[in-house]
Amino acid sequence: MARRVQIRVDVANALMYLGQLYRNPSEAIKEYVSNALDEWRKGDRGSPCRVRYLLAKMDITISYNAPGMTEKEFEAALQRVADSAKRHLDVAQIGQLGIGVFAFNQIGSSAVFYSKKAPGEPTVKVTLRRESAEAEFDTAPKHEALNEPGMRVVIRGLLHDPTRPRGPLSPAGLRKFFGEKFDSDLRQGNLEITIDANGKLYQVKPAPIMLPQIGKALQELPARGDVRRTIRTQLWFDSMGKGTVSIRHSGVGIVNDLKGLQAYGLEEGAWASGYVHGYIDADFLRPLPARGGFEENTDWVEFIETLLEAEPTLAEEVERQRSEAQQVKLTELQRQAIRLASEILYSDQFQDLELLGGMRRERGPVVQTGEKRGQKPAPPAGARSQDAGDKRSPGGLRVNYEETPFPEGPNLHSAFVAGTIRANTLHPDYRREMLGPGPDTQKLAYATLLIGKEAVAFNDKSGAVNQFLERMLSFLFEVKSRTGAAVTTPRGRPGHPRRL
Repeated sequence: MARRVQIRVDVANALMYLGQLYRNPSEAIKEYVSNALDEWRKGDRGSPCRVRYLLAKMDITISYNAPGMTEKEFEAALQRVADSAKRHLDVAQIGQLGIGVFAFNQIGSSAVFYSKKAPGEPTVKVTLRRESAEAEFDTAPKHEALNEPGMRVVIRGLLHDPTRPRGPLSPAGLRKFFGEKFDSDLRQGNLEITIDANGKLYQVKPAPIMLPQIGKALQELPARGDVRRTIRTQLWFDSMGKGTVSIRHSGVGIVNDLKGLQAYGLEEGAWASGYVHGYIDADFLRPLPARGGFEENTDWVEFIETLLEAEPTLAEEVERQRSEAQQVKLTELQRQAIRLASEILYSDQFQDLELLGGMRRERGPVVQTGEKRGQKPAPPAGARSQDAGDKRSPGGLRVNYEETPFPEGPNLHSAFVAGTIRANTLHPDYRREMLGPGPDTQKLAYATLLIGKEAVAFNDKSGAVNQFLERMLSFLFEVKSRTGAAVTTPRGRPGHPRRL
């Protein structure tokens, strides 16, 4: 018969390690905001939950107006670590295991809690120390007592100086971190966070989202396996491809970016493509201790499967938004390419060319050359006579630029038809330069070269110049392809043509 052996735990070490499970000090110190929100949600919610961080070189003081605990409640909470009563409440709670009170272990060496449950009650003083399995209970002296119900936490023996402009607990860093972590409650007006450091106040605000909203059909998804459980989403389209989608529990981010989830399939689809920014709320999931992720139970598997089923719908909308954004971007590229080509063709080395309409040079000042009034100067040797050649209207056609497939196939880079320079989207050079992973300056250079090519060919009636220029472009891009050399925009910063 097997012999049973009782497992014993060094409580002091276990508590210290529980308080150091967080990804970083910012994650640890945010636990006291979570505790404040949990207590606020159990109250009457007559006013927002207000949390204030006072950062000093040697200590951090955290105060909030949510009701504190009585001595008996505090003692009961400390005797049920990792078996918190929170998970049995009807009110949604951020905390699940009652270990957030020990988060000071990742920040400092001790924490003193001043707690007042209701008006007229005494302020309870509880001291916790690293590497200690005991809590010290006392009644706060008058000069330390709280005037109103709430909680004050003083963390001492800091491992990091929070007054420094850079660091895991810097005021600017905490403001940004809190704004992202508690975005939901901040936007709804449930929460106000103020950071006081070096005599300067930092008001935490949710980051503004200036993006078009998408995924309206996915705002409420019944979880697979149990339609009573709902997954809620708020999604926006990020044309820059830098968006992140986080998973939240009770409004607080747990998984900061779906791209960090490996081996689930989500990281390969539209949810984690970067073109989607937003939040997924799933309160039926169970966060891991220190909220470093979620328990991978049946609920988690069904959550993942629900998102995978919705992925084709999201992917279709993302692709449509990307196409529209590309058209807007192309319009801007067209404008820049025409302006840059005009600037180059205005230079002295091209002044003998007749420009396309819309790129025509402004008339300069009249220069006296010595000829008699009304007598035209003789044209330079080799110049085409306007009388003998093409009789073009002085106004010319306004130049436009568009990208379109040529019916005759991929042979030509471009053509000039009815005032429009048309780039052939079937040409291999176009597909490499315009659709490849290169920067915007590469695309600008390609479009500008085509405009320049058509402007030069416009001056030739035989058609031979156009053929030679086509071959020259093919040679140029073949050299670039083999050597990795960049075709850059001349003069000025890349992508920012010099103004005329």
